[in-house]
Amino acid sequence: MYIGSQQLMKDYDQALLDHGYKIEELVDKASDCLLKHFKDLDHICLVCGIGNNGADGYSLALKLHALKKDVYIVVVGNVEKFSKAALYYYNSCVQKELLINHIDLENFDDVVKSMNQYNVIVDAMFGFGLHSSPRGIYASVIEEINRFYDKEIIAVDIPTGLDCNSGKPYQSVICATKTITLTALKNGFLNPDSAAFSGEVLVETLDCVDVSEEVGLFKLIEEKDIKPLLRERIFDGHKGTYGRVLSLSGCSNYKGAALMNVKASVYSGSGIVTLMSDEDVNDALAIFCPEATSTLRPPILRKEDLEKYNSILIGCGLGLDIDAYRYVIDVLNLSNQPLVIDADALTILADNLDLLKKQGRPVILTPHLGEMNRLEKIEEDNDILKKVQEFAKEYHCILVLKGPYTMISDGIHSYRIYSGNRAMAVGGMGDTLAGMINSFVGQGYEPIEAAMIAVYLHGYCGDLLAQKSYTVIPSKLIDIIPLAMKRLLKEE
Repeated sequence: MYIGSQQLMKDYDQALLDHGYKIEELVDKASDCLLKHFKDLDHICLVCGIGNNGADGYSLALKLHALKKDVYIVVVGNVEKFSKAALYYYNSCVQKELLINHIDLENFDDVVKSMNQYNVIVDAMFGFGLHSSPRGIYASVIEEINRFYDKEIIAVDIPTGLDCNSGKPYQSVICATKTITLTALKNGFLNPDSAAFSGEVLVETLDCVDVSEEVGLFKLIEEKDIKPLLRERIFDGHKGTYGRVLSLSGCSNYKGAALMNVKASVYSGSGIVTLMSDEDVNDALAIFCPEATSTLRPPILRKEDLEKYNSILIGCGLGLDIDAYRYVIDVLNLSNQPLVIDADALTILADNLDLLKKQGRPVILTPHLGEMNRLEKIEEDNDILKKVQEFAKEYHCILVLKGPYTMISDGIHSYRIYSGNRAMAVGGMGDTLAGMINSFVGQGYEPIEAAMIAVYLHGYCGDLLAQKSYTVIPSKLIDIIPLAMKRLLKEE
């Protein structure tokens, strides 16, 4: 299943037009997708706007009429402003002599009474292109539709008045009992609060060339997508088989971040994990995770200090003093292995973003939204999916934006991860995830696959623990990583 934002869905439609489809043809295919959901319904009122969402409604009305359904069309908006497709299918409805009424202030009450005679109301007023709350006649129509408590209300693509990107309602919004969304799940539907307005959401795909990858729709990654990526341990493997990873993290004030990311790397299957940190952090590691090794962080990093590792992580609990700043810059300049950048190193990197463009190796950034805003400001009304893609593409990195349904993008391939829960909102979770990513990269997984596996597995462990816990503690999550991996490999 794919996920699209407002801009990505516009890009998708344009790509189909560029492939030679006519807009009228695409509307016809869209109404084919909708039609199957009305086969058992008989008395249907379609409330249609003047854009392409309205065109879907007019086209659907024609097909329902051909099936001898009792169809009533209510037109909302100025006919002179119809889109090309809306005008085409509206005129076809007129030619077929379908029952049509244009609602306005003068006939408002009469039309509403007529609508009330139908047991199914279809919302085809706006679709995903809305940028603000519906006003005027639209708001009045929405208010009346929401008073039809005994009727099924079916939204085409997205309920009118629901923000496509955030899933938040505008002041006026349709409360649908079901939404039939086209091509891809709209990003806003991932917001659980949107269910109050969308009802059940069903995704239908148009019968046309698939341009999902071409335009960069995000793919929703579930368990079935992760299982084939995980590798069984080989018969004659040894610790060298599963990679050497380095964690350059921690300081006297922030020991826990270093300890957790290192232990997460060990428990995720790395052969040799080394912490490069201050002496007191290294001493604590010997007790917290004796399976890991440690080395004292030198005053000045040299290339030979880094070259024996298969992957490097920097940033967890590193601090923001001048030494930390120097370590981040030196790692970027002196090493050539895949690199995971997290936490304090992201804050330092924010002032040196151009260094990313000079990296000839995979670099994975793992910010939460606050850290992302230091790298690049994201306004509340921004299309966050597009921003993630554009940032990853501009700075030649793999961006892992942590949060609900964590986003992963290399600027070309983009994913949202279907695991994790609100009980995981605990300090140390990001450090744990960074260590897991570092581990899978060091084991030889492709970097973007390593990020996908780590993020999914991290959330999967959290989901297992949340079944019996109000909060999920990172150290407890780390403990079950090996069991969870085994479970994923064995589950059918």
